[in-house]
Amino acid sequence: MPNNSNWKAQLQTILSLHNSYHAFRSKLVSHSTMAARAKGLFRAFKTLRELGFQPAPQNLCGTHIEILMQYWTADPALGARLAASQPKVPLRTRALSAAYIQQQLSFLRVFASWIGKPGLVLDAERYVAKPEKVRRHYAARHEHGWTGNGIDVEASIQKVAQLDEYVAAQLRMMMAFGLRRKEAIMFRPHASEVPSYALPATCAAIDRYVSFLRVKRGTKGGRLRYVAIRTEAQRGALAYAQQIARYPTSHLGRPGLTLKQSLDRFSNVVRVAGLTKTVQGVTPHGLRHEFAGDLYFDVSLHHAPVRGGDLCYDRDVIELAYAEVAHQLGHTRSQISSAYLGSAVPDACACEVPGATKSPAAPHI
Repeated sequence: MPNNSNWKAQLQTILSLHNSYHAFRSKLVSHSTMAARAKGLFRAFKTLRELGFQPAPQNLCGTHIEILMQYWTADPALGARLAASQPKVPLRTRALSAAYIQQQLSFLRVFASWIGKPGLVLDAERYVAKPEKVRRHYAARHEHGWTGNGIDVEASIQKVAQLDEYVAAQLRMMMAFGLRRKEAIMFRPHASEVPSYALPATCAAIDRYVSFLRVKRGTKGGRLRYVAIRTEAQRGALAYAQQIARYPTSHLGRPGLTLKQSLDRFSNVVRVAGLTKTVQGVTPHGLRHEFAGDLYFDVSLHHAPVRGGDLCYDRDVIELAYAEVAHQLGHTRSQISSAYLGSAVPDACACEVPGATKSPAAPHI
């Protein structure tokens, strides 16, 4: 294919052939993953053109990746490099987030494998002088929950209820059971509760709680999980959801709307209510963080590190708590809990205060 002929059609052809497949496993990916990949790749090639480079998709090379990385990281050296090409867009003065950069590189890395160029895209650190600029911090370093940020959860949800009772019910389920936005919208509250004796024997918390919520619709990868019903507040949220979803097969999305319309409706309502990072310093996803911190306390009887709790106590309890939080959030790896709870590795100095029991070295969990 010629270098400049209809690059969008060429890129779409490659996407149509490969985009539905997982990068490394023999399985299909979700529609959201496909959409994110396509959006990222079209944006990357558009950015290259705006910066004076016009490669056909199959001709992507290392230089193009370097240019994109310099643009994303606001590298001052890019200006001199592009002096003769007269870019159509102003160069960035502030770097994009490490998480964004890593995500875009992952899209390009997968794309390179599709066009027969595995290994073309290097680790992000290889493109920058200061690796810390592109390193993601997976462990939460500050509280993302609503309460910890001074938000009155009940008053805020009541405000949302005045705008849309369905969105209010969705927020209550996110708070009470750690549901994601899509999971809350697709949730069917009348046919969800499962007694502990009916759970698979592999469920770790089967002996600690009487009943669980079955969560599958809208989950990532369609993975089934069970969330323990352990408090009266959870019971109240479930009862409210059952009141809103009036029929046995009803879900929490507003009747008559498609899933996409319901997702958009959710975003619009919470924005009108001021529940955004810009206005209140929180997002609806912060309710999932709040759930994680509350569950950690319930299992360990200690506050999570991100809430100021210490880790100078029984490592077996810590491992159990991190694993249980990950499991009830729908993750398979315990270390994912660090993104909600903070690092599971204690500060060695803090654990050596007089009278403290010295814990063994923290395992990576």
